[in-house]
Amino acid sequence: MHVRASKLSCALVAAIAVVLAGCGSPDAVERGDARLAEGRPDEALKLYQSALEGQPNSTELLVRVATAQSRLGNLDGAEKTMLQAAALAPDSPKVLQNLGLVYLKRHRLEEALAAFERVVAVEETYPLANYYIGLIHEMRGDAKTAARFYTRDVNAGMSPAMLRLLAYKENQQARGGGLERPSTRSVFVFCFVVLVLAAGAYALRLRIYRNGA
Repeated sequence: MHVRASKLSCALVAAIAVVLAGCGSPDAVERGDARLAEGRPDEALKLYQSALEGQPNSTELLVRVATAQSRLGNLDGAEKTMLQAAALAPDSPKVLQNLGLVYLKRHRLEEALAAFERVVAVEETYPLANYYIGLIHEMRGDAKTAARFYTRDVNAGMSPAMLRLLAYKENQQARGGGLERPSTRSVFVFCFVVLVLAAGAYALRLRIYRNGA
């Protein structure tokens, strides 16, 4: 009886270990996120890779790994990781956007643009996708096309594109040109942004990776 109970307990412990391994370690992911937020991507990467061992096909974990790799300056590794994620989830806006951000950081604008265009093809108002498309057009010297995409992003909600769009509008007005007007909603969004900026609580910066991509 005792032998059987002992064997049963061992089997149960082994089964639980297998299940936990398949799910990855939530604690490792949480600690990895904390390390990344603290500016310690090397430690975050180790934690994410540890969690990935138990869940190798998790695109959420792959995005985190690529984020840490990018912040460590390992853009080759980040690109390889994101291509792996894209192969697993070719229609995921989050995966495609983070792949585009890797290309953008590598100054491979054509590939970045193609990735962001795939994002909006899947989800037209995906946060910041139109902003990044506009940014690429602006980097290529096409301010008019950039403004069109900035307007789309602003109309979808609060966006850093609002300030770039305002700068473009002022430039066009100085030249006597016109610009497609943002929607009423975007005007309210802009007013809110201005108030937050005035209070010192809103800081604008171009982020290479969302979710900390």
